[in-house]
This record gives sequence, C-alpha cells and structure tokens, in this order.
Amino acid sequence: MRVQPHPSTVDVLDRTMRDVTTPTRTRRWLLERAAAGAAGVAAGGALAPVAAASARPGDTSIRAFGEVAVTTEALTVTLLTELLRRVSHHPDVPAGVKAVFEGAYAAEVDHLRFTRRHWRPTTTTFWLPDGAFGGSGDALDLKAVGKTLTAGETLFVNLYLIGVTTFARAGRATFARYSGELAGVEAEHRVLARTLIDATPPNDVGFEVYSIKRPEGIERALRQAGIGFGEQGATPGRFYSLAHPVMPPPLRIRSNRPR
Repeated sequence: MRVQPHPSTVDVLDRTMRDVTTPTRTRRWLLERAAAGAAGVAAGGALAPVAAASARPGDTSIRAFGEVAVTTEALTVTLLTELLRRVSHHPDVPAGVKAVFEGAYAAEVDHLRFTRRHWRPTTTTFWLPDGAFGGSGDALDLKAVGKTLTAGETLFVNLYLIGVTTFARAGRATFARYSGELAGVEAEHRVLARTLIDATPPNDVGFEVYSIKRPEGIERALRQAGIGFGEQGATPGRFYSLAHPVMPPPLRIRSNRPR
C-alpha cells in the first residue's frame, strides 16, 4: 500500500493551535498524535429531515456549536465513505481493521442524523487531502489513516467538550449529556485509530484534552491542516461530497440514539 506523506501538516496544525491559544504542553501532546502526514481528521437511507434549530432564539453560542458539529459530522461521514471505498480495493486490509472502520462509519452516521435534526451544515462538500488516505486515487496506507483519524478524533472530542460546556452554561442539562455521549464515542474512535500507528498504550490519557475553547477553533484547525469546507484546501487532494442518501452502514451497532 502506497504512502504519500505531507510533512507540512504538523507545522500547519501547530500554527493553528497557537492561534487558538492552545497551551504549549497540550499543543505538544496533540502534535505527537497528529504526526507528520496527518492531513485532517473521522442504518442506511436518507438522513432525517432538518428540524428547527434547538438553540433558544438569539443563543449564538449554541447555534455556533451546532453548526460546527453537524458540518464536521458531515465531513467525517464523507471521509469514512471514501475510506471504505478504498478499503474495498485492498483485500490485504485485516478483517478486524475493516470492522473498526465500518463500526466508526455506522456511529458517525448516527451522529450526523442526530445533529442534522437540530442544525444545518454550512456545507456538505469538502476538500480532502490525499495524505489523509496515504495517496491519491485508490491508494491506502493504514499508518497514514491512523494518523489522520487520531488527529481528527482528538479535535472532535474537544468539540463535544465545548458542547458540554456550552449547554451547561445555558442550563440545558440534557443536551450537555448528549454532548458527553458523543465525546465518549469519539474518544473510542481515537483509541482505535492509535492502534493503527502502533501507539503504546493507545489509551494514553487520564482526562481528555480540552484545549480549544470555541467551535470555530475546531474548523480553523481542520482548514489549516488542509481540509476545505466548500473550497479547495491548502494541500493536494480533491473535492468529495456527502452522499444523498448516505451509504447504509455495512454492519449494525447498538445505542443509535442519545439517551
């Protein structure tokens, strides 16, 4: 499986995290997990129809969080759809690794359906760097994918911790818990991604990292790492669009709705 690294990614992510006032020790922690070449990030049928935004009128902090959440979930489903397509061209991918990708895809479809009931994505077309997969076309390198997913899931855990904080401040305990449930699943995905890069141990934190305090900081980090939101990104790649309807998950998982 061919590798096409993008060594500038770590430098870009470093600058981005400096812009959002990430503490030095936390920034180093994130960069170790992103590593060189990490270029981004992470039931079938049509998506549930978009309902009215769940934020109270004028509650811009909840709206801002929700728009980033649903847009990044659309991004993750799009990325994982392409990843599974490439896996189908590589029979040498171990069955256990393929199952991890399929389970992650199923969970992210659940996340997208839930968030889209409450908010609208700002775009469903994304520029994905070739390095996120290990190269262009059908290329696939599991180490590159592991680095990409580790970096992305670290950001997405942070995003849902922003959600916990935002909803708690607004006195919305149920949605704060929903955000905690989502963060928990993204943390599982991060650990599994770290196994692809032979990290020891893959479960290496006592508390998850909460270094970016505003949702726009998450999008900024992704843009600076080469992801494009409706526009061409800064690193070699191409445009991908969220499928309508989304691809049915190849396997079933439990707990498909927040409790």
